[in-house]
Amino acid sequence: MKILSDPRRKYLLLIPLAFLIVNAAFFRYANQRVEEALLEEKLAAVSDAVDMLAAAAEADPLRPWADHEQNIREAVEFLDRLYQVYAGAYKVEGDRLELITGRFYETSIFEPLEHRAFLNAISTGDQGNVVVGYTPENQDYRELHLYFRWLPLYAPAGDRCLAVAGVSRYSVVTRIPALVSAGQWASMAVTFVLQVWIVVLLAHLGSVWERRRGDKWRCERDRQGGSG
Repeated sequence: MKILSDPRRKYLLLIPLAFLIVNAAFFRYANQRVEEALLEEKLAAVSDAVDMLAAAAEADPLRPWADHEQNIREAVEFLDRLYQVYAGAYKVEGDRLELITGRFYETSIFEPLEHRAFLNAISTGDQGNVVVGYTPENQDYRELHLYFRWLPLYAPAGDRCLAVAGVSRYSVVTRIPALVSAGQWASMAVTFVLQVWIVVLLAHLGSVWERRRGDKWRCERDRQGGSG
């Protein structure tokens, strides 16, 4: 009770509330990290699909390139049909790249060749990752994580095909269950209310203790005299 009545120490009562705030910040950070991990897993999945196309083309160099190109086109178009996944295949035509695959669904208006960061990446590496931002029509801004690969590597640079696949946070269809998030924040809210109630109660008891410092109870004689 001395702590409660001491102006220099009474703020110690706020330690539980401060811990609660830190705990809430941690829950939020943990949720963000889980979402980032899911995005990384989604990017790894589409990147592996592109690598499988490259491995198939490079495993059979004697096969006519027209057959490889047909397989690449069909596989890339399959990827592009996935929800909020971008995929495209390009063929070198002179000094430019020509899109050889159809575009589907949500990412159909996205064109990576319009972004300088992507052009720089594909001109300096056989494969790699790059992040570009864009805003689809009637949708929110998002960052698209792209993976590209030139294939086959055994072919001269002018005869290669460029396969690209990309995902954003909107591509992740596996979400943290709403019940888990709701349970976290509900427990935090209940704990907050209880903590506030306890602090208010202790503060009130401290003020009562301060007012009764000294003779806190009347002696028996005083009570008898008062009653007489």
